[in-house]
Amino acid sequence: MLGLHVKRGVETTLERVFKSSDNKFGKLEVHWNGTTAGINFSKQGNQIDAVIVLPNLDENSNVDNGTFSNLIGYSIHELGHAWFTDNGPWDRARAKYGEFVGNLINGLEDPRIEKQVIASGYAPNSRVLFENLTNAILNKHGYVEPDDKKNIPFMLAIEGRRLNGYAIGFESIVDASPYSKHLKWALNRANTAKDTASIVRIAIELYRRLVEQDKQEKQSEQKQDKQSEQDNQDSPSEVDSIEDEGEPQPGENEVSEGAPNVPGDDESPEPGAGKSFEGGRDVEPNQFVKDILKSHSSTADSFRSRPSANKPTYSTFNWC
Repeated sequence: MLGLHVKRGVETTLERVFKSSDNKFGKLEVHWNGTTAGINFSKQGNQIDAVIVLPNLDENSNVDNGTFSNLIGYSIHELGHAWFTDNGPWDRARAKYGEFVGNLINGLEDPRIEKQVIASGYAPNSRVLFENLTNAILNKHGYVEPDDKKNIPFMLAIEGRRLNGYAIGFESIVDASPYSKHLKWALNRANTAKDTASIVRIAIELYRRLVEQDKQEKQSEQKQDKQSEQDNQDSPSEVDSIEDEGEPQPGENEVSEGAPNVPGDDESPEPGAGKSFEGGRDVEPNQFVKDILKSHSSTADSFRSRPSANKPTYSTFNWC
């Protein structure tokens, strides 16, 4: 399929899907000149304005049907955020607790909004599109390691979709995670969450539990190290008996069992408490979309008009 037809197909599908919802829409724009993929949207009451940005696509390139399907699935997923995500609670939590909590919210919110899109009937084939997109991402980049805590948000995004009923081509890795108890709790809660604010509360509590588990494990390791050190002092080696100048003085190697910026059981986590969780694979498939269009991009004439349609490289649909 020519790139030109792909652009028209994506835009036409989004126009139809955008108009099919019960919301009042002001404007939908599809831009094909981004360095990555994403959506910007604003809401006033039940009126939505949305701009979907996709990487540049050479209109003369030959695009396979799988790529076209994934572009449709990705675009409808982004519309799902415009329909069903409330940015306010999400933004406030990310500002207070940091980027990792923002990613946890994203990992739990993505399956929720896809479930909402499917239930809404706005896009009748959305379940298949979301399932295919999820498997395409995993097939291209693989799954994450179960004990890689910085990739917990990505794991939540995949396993939450499994709870949606998607046939995922990779087995679940939750049971193999050292945080499995907390992840299962969050996934089960998120699967019945009704709105973004509920997801935010679940994500913050999950963050608190992850940080608390790390705190307890660190304290346990410190106690073991102290006990081992005490045992060595009580039973000195032959060398230590002869040369005791290098022995540690009382209290010299003791480590406080408390940890700065780590909350107690009845407190919310402080910003910076989960530094070791930062980073990880992007929850949103933006990089995936960028990668699949990389071989179809055009470095020259990236902003040229379309001769056959006499349109610029983005389309705008307006409704009252």
